[in-house]
Amino acid sequence: MRIIPVNFHHGVDLAPYNSFGVHTSAAHFCEVTNLSELKEALAFGAASKVPSLVIGGGSNILLSADYPGLVIRIDFKSIEWLNSDGLVRVAAGENWHEFVKSCMNHGFYGLENLALIPGTVGAAPIQNIGAYGVELERFVVSVSVYDGKQDKVVEFSHRDCEFGYRDSLFKYPDARHLIVLGVTLQLATEQTPNISYGALQAEFDGQDFAGITNQAVFDAVCRVRSSKLPDPKILGNAGSFFKNPLVSESKIESLKEAFPDLPCFDAGEPGLVKIPAAWLLDKAGWRGRRKGGAGVHQQHALVIVNVDDASGEDIALLAQEMASSVLGRFGIALECEVKLV
Repeated sequence: MRIIPVNFHHGVDLAPYNSFGVHTSAAHFCEVTNLSELKEALAFGAASKVPSLVIGGGSNILLSADYPGLVIRIDFKSIEWLNSDGLVRVAAGENWHEFVKSCMNHGFYGLENLALIPGTVGAAPIQNIGAYGVELERFVVSVSVYDGKQDKVVEFSHRDCEFGYRDSLFKYPDARHLIVLGVTLQLATEQTPNISYGALQAEFDGQDFAGITNQAVFDAVCRVRSSKLPDPKILGNAGSFFKNPLVSESKIESLKEAFPDLPCFDAGEPGLVKIPAAWLLDKAGWRGRRKGGAGVHQQHALVIVNVDDASGEDIALLAQEMASSVLGRFGIALECEVKLV
């Protein structure tokens, strides 16, 4: 007898479950709040012989068509302050921004630069989220996952996660059977403000560093981010659509001959340099352009927005044209940060 999972529905509109607000339908849909419910949902999908898609906040996916299988939304909730020295364990379904605020209120610091990143905690290690000079991997002790092949919960150490720039082991096709349940982080218990990023330095220009608090950094990040990036609740988007490309030093030299104002930054990898994808797209004239119901944000060329009831296909085609133009003009291939489903 096939067991129907808790909170199970048929033919669900996924617009409320993706930050683009794209109207696509899931043949089957359920929300799970614990491991037992997750296992039930996966078992139902397997017994029904339909594919399964696990999502969290839906803030880093583009649904380009109706999903023919079972969409499982992870809604695990808990925050455990494991000691007084900054060690905290958080469940995958917690809202990321609210978790950052909770850490600050508890006197655990370090995540302030990652404030206002949309989505839930579960996506954070998968994507190795980063912003304003900080990446999540700096704080990760371990990631708790459900291994569907072994039918057990496994703890992945920092090294096991194979973190990279907006990357981790969990993004690989071979890791589809691994579902993030929670993350353990080591944070600081002393004020450790990080204003190394240019936009934050400008916010604190002329101020004595000794007087800058983590709360002030949090507030500054929220101001800067809000001024450049649209709120997905108001204008559907998934933040930065493309990664900042890493290119060779020799490629940079040749590009600078044609574009002397080309900005570039240390990539943290030998022989490679990071170029802002937004600059490339600006130079290619993409800011403010539209295709169907999709468009490029007026304030940030790296952000594709749902201007007028865009379909997933509208957004995907626009992204494809943007990447093709950058490749044609600069010889640089842009890689999507957003996962296309």
